[in-house]
Amino acid sequence: MSISGDKYKENLKHAAETLLKGGTLLSEPCDKCNGIQVKKNNEITCIICGNSTTLKEPKSTEDIDKTVDKRILPDFNITEKIGDRLVELIMSIGSDKNLDEEEQRLRVIDNYIKILEKVKVLK
Repeated sequence: MSISGDKYKENLKHAAETLLKGGTLLSEPCDKCNGIQVKKNNEITCIICGNSTTLKEPKSTEDIDKTVDKRILPDFNITEKIGDRLVELIMSIGSDKNLDEEEQRLRVIDNYIKILEKVKVLK
């Protein structure tokens, strides 16, 4: 470890406080040291080296519209299509004796729900 033990303990304590106050652990490693990062609001901090980054937050829906390329999410009733597919998948739960296929079906349902949540945020 390239930082002192006291500094590491201080960073770790800060990270624990951040998590207790509603922060989250990120899967992306720190750019500087490849360490674990925590995020609260728009502040990302590395537990190892203490590197801190503030994310830019769009200030209005107009700013969001500028950052989202409408060609990526054309409005072709994606929520309706996913909703129909969700109904099919949910109705088929328990019909398969193969637990691996059942587990895969549940993962697909979970992914569809996440997509619907993201689409709702963008609209």
